[in-house]
Amino acid sequence: MFRQAPTARPRLAVDIYDQILHAIVNGRIAPGDRLIQEQIAAEINVSRTPVREALLRLEQEGILEQTGRKGFSIREISDDEVRALYGAREAIEGHAAYSLAANGTPESLTRLKKAVDTERAMKDPTLEEEFNANRDIHRLIVAQTGNPILIDMFDNLWNRGLSLWLFAATRAGAVTPDPDAHLELYDIIAAGNPEKAQTAMIQHVKDGLALHLSDD
Repeated sequence: MFRQAPTARPRLAVDIYDQILHAIVNGRIAPGDRLIQEQIAAEINVSRTPVREALLRLEQEGILEQTGRKGFSIREISDDEVRALYGAREAIEGHAAYSLAANGTPESLTRLKKAVDTERAMKDPTLEEEFNANRDIHRLIVAQTGNPILIDMFDNLWNRGLSLWLFAATRAGAVTPDPDAHLELYDIIAAGNPEKAQTAMIQHVKDGLALHLSDD
């Protein structure tokens, strides 16, 4: 399942983290599968230490949970936690949309439009590609605030949100977002009305929550 990892540290633990995350996103590691650090270390041909570092990072981000003495598995997120995460997103991303509409430069708006166009140009994207394109657009909006605390909060929420997004897609069979949603959001932000941009972003996040919980 895993390829040989580089020998240099700390890049070694990062590479293993990326490999495990990629395997989760692409379904090679399924809910209920146990990840045993000794087995992964033997397959990649590394010591157990960087593997454990990678597994613990995924646990801290809310993607894995420990099952047994040395094993991990994908953590399922409750609907209550989904709602809490989306509520936090409303606050962070709503503020970011307000800020970008109020203070956005032609350059920052051009970067956002390019990201939106890139997403719209994707043909039959994989689950991982859809998730990454969506995250990149939202992160770009937050990044325009220039507030490193907001970026840290965003990254923490979206790392935790990876598992809920995957489980939502699995439970519903397929998550099919509106292909025009980000373009419409961009148009509102680019129009330069901060209040409308904030309201639109909050509604956009609420729509995402409804999409994830639509199978309940």
